[in-house]
Amino acid sequence: MGINRTLLTAVTPQLRLYDCEDVGIADFLVGGWRFPRRQKEAGAIIQMIMHRHGKAGLAKHIAALAKVEKGIRLLQPAQRDHVVHALLSFILGIHINEAFMRNRGCAVGPLQWKLAGLFHDIGYPAQVASKVLSPIADRIKAMAQDLGLRPPDISFQVHPVGFDRLTDRRHSLALIQSKFVEWGLKVDALTELNKMIGAGKVRHGIVSALSVLCAIDLLYKKFNDKRVRGPTFDDEGRDWDQKYFEQDVVPACAAIFLHDLPPESFAGTPIRKEKAPLAFLLRLADTLQDWERPSGRNSRGVSNRKFDIRIRSDYFEFFVASKSRRQNLLAELKACLDTAYIRVRPNTVRHDARIWRRP
Repeated sequence: MGINRTLLTAVTPQLRLYDCEDVGIADFLVGGWRFPRRQKEAGAIIQMIMHRHGKAGLAKHIAALAKVEKGIRLLQPAQRDHVVHALLSFILGIHINEAFMRNRGCAVGPLQWKLAGLFHDIGYPAQVASKVLSPIADRIKAMAQDLGLRPPDISFQVHPVGFDRLTDRRHSLALIQSKFVEWGLKVDALTELNKMIGAGKVRHGIVSALSVLCAIDLLYKKFNDKRVRGPTFDDEGRDWDQKYFEQDVVPACAAIFLHDLPPESFAGTPIRKEKAPLAFLLRLADTLQDWERPSGRNSRGVSNRKFDIRIRSDYFEFFVASKSRRQNLLAELKACLDTAYIRVRPNTVRHDARIWRRP
């Protein structure tokens, strides 16, 4: 049947909770669109989803990301899609959140998931930039070796500057770090940022987290400059209560910061759904969503029919046809998450539709 149809059946009754009704989710999942149109429609759908919260402008980053990825294919042929991926991850996360995590008392709030699920990759252009620049230094070093000379110590560094300073004089890294402590993780935000800068390799999760927090902070500066805790409505009736910034925006950005950190960052303290449900859900959905991601090596991406998901009463199963992909997926999950409730199995049997009804 394929995971897209499974997800469509499962999430359709839940879409209203996430402001997704009548925004083309069915056509996006099973409409048979070619990839260029899917990428364009994904951006439009994300913008409509976020319009209700006054953050449609934030979704314009998705359109910019699509343009960057299209142009960069000539320089980085192996580059995978991150636009359609964001919406597919978001939809997959809705299913896992509603059918699995809610039954265990650790469901993620809709606004938290919209921010984390839809915008976790908007900083990817910065990572692309670092990849494009590094070959220049590498070429000069190789030239020196060819000439029998000592290679010069040269490199390019691309990293965020000034993103940490918010308009209310608080610091992004401090806010994000407070969530790591609350979630029982030993990750240090400042250390991870300095490691990224020192290595000269951009981590788009860090850039995405700081960018989203900075952008939404500006919106609060406009509509709730005094950071009032209580109903604070703009002219269109949207509430900019400071509590939403603290209980939804900051956790979402903390989860985004974590979603692509290396496994060693979680040594001894894996992300647990009970302690850090949002970080758990984002890392899980982002890792599992590996179908229909075109790249230079595969212009169409892996078919969604080679994947599927089934929610059981006390665990869930994720089906992957490729053995090597299955092994890599399981290894990546175990390196960062508590996987006690997750099974990754071969997708070798054509399941009857009745089996796939939500329990």
